[in-house]
Amino acid sequence: MGGSEQLRELHDTYVWKVNAAVGAGRLDLVRELADQYLDQALELITGGESATCGRTDCAVCDRSGPAVARSRRRRWARRARGSAAS
Repeated sequence: MGGSEQLRELHDTYVWKVNAAVGAGRLDLVRELADQYLDQALELITGGESATCGRTDCAVCDRSGPAVARSRRRRWARRARGSAAS
């Protein structure tokens, strides 16, 4: 089985599991499955090599903390009207 075929099978398996977890109202399980999928997909892509840098203090490789959702909107400061001298 080729690498892309393995990734497709992994994807299909996790889609089914995530859909079942959503249907059961288990969003905690959805997050866990998403993390597992990422780990397994990276392992397939890298051929089993470590997908982390190996440093214990690396903030990028450390996924122990929860992800923080950020708004994609940019909030531009509005110009104050009438502030220019006439």
